[in-house]
Amino acid sequence: MNQEQQAYISSVDRSSSGEIHIKHTGREGISLSPHRHSKHQLVYTLSGTLHIQAGNMSYFVPEKHLALIPTGVEHELSSNNRQIALVIFYYDAAAGEEEGARLSIYNVDTFLVENLKFIAAAGETISRSDRPDLYAFALSFFHLVPVVSPHCEIPLQSLIVPGDSRLRPVLQYMAEHIGDDLSIEQVAGHFGFSVRNLSRLFQNEHLRFSTYLNYRRITRAIELFAARDKTLQEIAYEVGFSSPGNFTRVFKQLLGVSPNVFLHKG
Repeated sequence: MNQEQQAYISSVDRSSSGEIHIKHTGREGISLSPHRHSKHQLVYTLSGTLHIQAGNMSYFVPEKHLALIPTGVEHELSSNNRQIALVIFYYDAAAGEEEGARLSIYNVDTFLVENLKFIAAAGETISRSDRPDLYAFALSFFHLVPVVSPHCEIPLQSLIVPGDSRLRPVLQYMAEHIGDDLSIEQVAGHFGFSVRNLSRLFQNEHLRFSTYLNYRRITRAIELFAARDKTLQEIAYEVGFSSPGNFTRVFKQLLGVSPNVFLHKG
C-alpha cells in the first residue's frame, strides 16, 4: 500500500458519519496490504477481477460484480489481472447492522448497475448536510443490495490458510500448475503422500481434491475472461480442462450458468 492509498483510507476513517465517499481507481494493478475501515465498503469491479483475503478465507470477485466488506473487517486486496478498474463506495452502517453483516459477493443486474452509475457520478463525496435527498437515496440503495439480490450471491469462496500446514504447499502447487493434467495420484506422489493420506488432509479441511482443483481452474478462467485476448476454447485448455465441453459442464456446476451466459451478465 503506497502513501497516497494510506492517506485516502485514513481520510475516510476520520470522516464523520453522514458522508458517503466514492473512489474511482484507474486501470492499474492493485495490491493493498491488510487494513480495515470504520465504514461499510461496497466495491464494484468495472474491469478485471479482485481477490479479497479476510482471516483464513479468500473471496473472488469477477468482473462486473459487487463485494460488500463490512465495517471493521480486516481485509487484503489483490488482483491477478494487470489492469483493473474499481468503483468503491464507503458508507455508514445502519443501526445494529455491524453485527449481522458479513463479507459477501453479488452479481449485478441492469437495475443495480444503473443505480451504481448514478450514485458514482455524484462526485467524490455525498454529504447528508449538503445533499440530504441524494444521501438518503444512496444509503438506502446500499443497504438494500443484499435484500434485492440475495439470489445473486455466488459460491466463489475458498479456504486460503488451511489449519494443517502440510496442505499449504499442496494448494500452492495446484495453483501454480493449474493448467497441467493434475490428479490426486500425481500430486500425492509429488509431495510424498499416499492418496489416502492426501485425501484425508483435504477432508479435514472440509474440502475435496477435485472440488478445490475445479474451483481454482474456474477462477483462473474468469481472470482470463477479463483480459479479453483469448477465446473460450483457448481458455478451457489453458486452465487444464480436457475439452471445452468439460469446461462448460464444470463451470455450470459451480456457477449455475454457462461461460457464455456468465460473460454477458451485468
